[in-house]
Amino acid sequence: MFKNIIIFTSFILIISFEINADRDEVVIEKGQKWSLEKRSNKLSPANSKVLYFFSTDAYNTYYARIFSDWSSMTIVDGRNLVRLNTGDQIEVIQPRHQSKVYEVKLLSGYEKNRKYFVIKEDLLNDYKLIEKTNET
Repeated sequence: MFKNIIIFTSFILIISFEINADRDEVVIEKGQKWSLEKRSNKLSPANSKVLYFFSTDAYNTYYARIFSDWSSMTIVDGRNLVRLNTGDQIEVIQPRHQSKVYEVKLLSGYEKNRKYFVIKEDLLNDYKLIEKTNET
């Protein structure tokens, strides 16, 4: 009887932790501004975070990461990337490819005010939300 109570209690605790973990998830919305927080140097091809010129390049890279399918279709030309420095800022414009990729506007650097694409995972892992939108 005592074992059943312990198992039931631990089951309830695990479920409550899962529910609370989902609440902390950041919602990406149009107009939000994000700042690159991870180490990145525009001059170092091996140590820089990137934005993509084409949404299909970003989506193919996302797909390759998820399924470990690094076929020739996922090769992205380095000329179709914009390398960033730490502290560069972007603004979210709209989601693409079932919200796996986001169209963004670069707000700093030489290429500012141009539209690019970022993978959602990269946005959540490498950037910090600096300004929320007031839209409802």
